[in-house]
Amino acid sequence: MSKVRRAVIFSSLGQYTMRLIGLASTMIVARLLTPAEIGTFAIASAIIMMLSEFRVLGAGAYLVRENELTDEKIRRALGLTIIIAWGIGLIVLLLGPVAAYYYDIPPLTLIFAILAGSFFLAPFLSITMALLARTFSFKTVLKAQLVGSFVNLVVTVFLIQAGFSYYSLAIGQLTQSVAQFAMIALRSEFPNFWRPAFSRLGEIASFGIYNSLTNFFRKTVTVVPDLVIGKLGTTTQVAMFSRGLGFVGFLAGTLQMGVSPVVLPYLSETRRADQDITRAYTRAVVLICALVWPVLAVAAIASLPVIRLFFGGQWDAAAPLTSVLAIWLILRATHRFANNLLVATGNERVMTAKEAFLFVAICLLVVVAFPHGLQAVANGFVVLGILEITLVTWLLAKRVGLQVGVFYRALLPNLLITVICTLTTLLISRYVDFESRDPWKPVAVIAVCLPPVWLLSLALFRHPLMAEILRMIGVGQKVVKKMS
Repeated sequence: MSKVRRAVIFSSLGQYTMRLIGLASTMIVARLLTPAEIGTFAIASAIIMMLSEFRVLGAGAYLVRENELTDEKIRRALGLTIIIAWGIGLIVLLLGPVAAYYYDIPPLTLIFAILAGSFFLAPFLSITMALLARTFSFKTVLKAQLVGSFVNLVVTVFLIQAGFSYYSLAIGQLTQSVAQFAMIALRSEFPNFWRPAFSRLGEIASFGIYNSLTNFFRKTVTVVPDLVIGKLGTTTQVAMFSRGLGFVGFLAGTLQMGVSPVVLPYLSETRRADQDITRAYTRAVVLICALVWPVLAVAAIASLPVIRLFFGGQWDAAAPLTSVLAIWLILRATHRFANNLLVATGNERVMTAKEAFLFVAICLLVVVAFPHGLQAVANGFVVLGILEITLVTWLLAKRVGLQVGVFYRALLPNLLITVICTLTTLLISRYVDFESRDPWKPVAVIAVCLPPVWLLSLALFRHPLMAEILRMIGVGQKVVKKMS
């Protein structure tokens, strides 16, 4: 088995298990806290998420991409990260009272103070995780992530039951970082790199500023509604939109996260080997979209029973938002790995400019759309998706040499597979009531019927993902034989 496939397996195991734990936590919290309580934390979380993109200043991505990596470069990356992350941690502490006053929500002060703690651990976590990713050591990453996610779940639920309300969510996130750090600290080889150097930081900072700005703009796209609605609307509206966006984001992220950590090392290694990087990019997109597109299309149709099953009837208003936002994520998933390709080819400035444009676009769209309701805000995201897929396709063709015709012809089987899965779901809806008060029934029928339809569609179009699935099954059988 190649090291890339092995890395994908361990990365997928870790990311998917974390997602399952996260889903369990979300389902429990959605039933234990009110939408208003969750909306309060969502506002704080949105602001913290924006600031968190600068806490490592792209040092991790720099270490993964760098051709010649020395101990001195690692220590300088750590030094830069300490300066930035600890500085932002102090800013978060000071920002809490300001946010509490601006939104007229006093509890934000303490929530910010709790969440600030993770910034002081970030340098040691991010640098070691990057070193593990560079060497495809995702088995170690898997262990740390699993322990952290489990600790987060247990602590959060326990504190909610003890009456800590939205503070439970903040404390749970902080304990997750502490648990991950404890797991990493057990590895004997990393303490050598935990002696920071604070000289000659310009090279890393020049790379990192573009990477961090890019991640800031990209992730802020999903939190802009929380910030705007939190000011112009109510915390309940924040929670409803956040639930719809969060759920489709959960689906897309679950399907992509197992592969995503491996993409930058894979593309960087492809370039170092002087191989065709656009071909590698196209193959990665074809494989992931064959999985993501059909799932999101099905979710768009079956949003009501799925929302009811996972989060309860109090979240019904999030279902129509989920349907529209799923379309946006289908569009966005098409170039999900574009930033990895731009980083691997040294186009960080272009990447940052692209994300800045999209950030400004969604800010304008949300502000203009909100007076017309949450559904109009969701429609604005679809407009953003059309802008993004058009812009990114043009940029990759100009800067990296992506052959647009070849790229989209390769995606045609994915489109046909998605159409088949969509029609199958619509057919099911004619015989099974999607508005039933027993949401498990339509979800169960979909869960039973759609996987075989999807697999048969892959086989029908001789999709390369089918070959990968069969290869993985063969690997699994070999592992079972060795264990027996």
